[in-house]
Amino acid sequence: MTDPQFPQQQIVDLSTELSQIMSRITQLHEEQAQVLVDLDEAGMVADYDSIEKSRDRDGRILNRLIDEERQRSIVGEELGEAIGLDNPESFCVADAIDFLPESLAQQMTQLCQMIREQAHGLRAQNRIGELLGMHAFDRVEVFLSPGAQDLVESETDSTLPAAPQAPRNQDRFDPTN
Repeated sequence: MTDPQFPQQQIVDLSTELSQIMSRITQLHEEQAQVLVDLDEAGMVADYDSIEKSRDRDGRILNRLIDEERQRSIVGEELGEAIGLDNPESFCVADAIDFLPESLAQQMTQLCQMIREQAHGLRAQNRIGELLGMHAFDRVEVFLSPGAQDLVESETDSTLPAAPQAPRNQDRFDPTN
């Protein structure tokens, strides 16, 4: 292999590796979305075993996502160096598109779009779960017997501080809102 071909092949190889990592990230996001649905459903019926299992599974998925994101960052930086970016650690898939075969460029572009859409969806799911959780204690009284309601009201009034209210105009995942 001649020298001019080596950097191009390196770029294609690194891009292929990056697309595989991005595919795994999209799969993990899909799994996480299902776990969030499972958590909401388990919470609605107060199935504490299912809640615990779902939280454990969510933690494992998050750990795998962290690992994949680290790999994505490493391979992205290597790809940025292979392309010749001045600041390879700021690599973006769009930086590589012109160096790739059309099919690989399309695949990577689609994966970026999928990850972006999944991130928005997960943010919305987390926000819904957060809002449901904030109001859960208000709704618990409905299911208690009248005597238990009185007990909860008297204990809440005398021994527990008031629950903090989250600001309604701020999304914890997007500080710009």
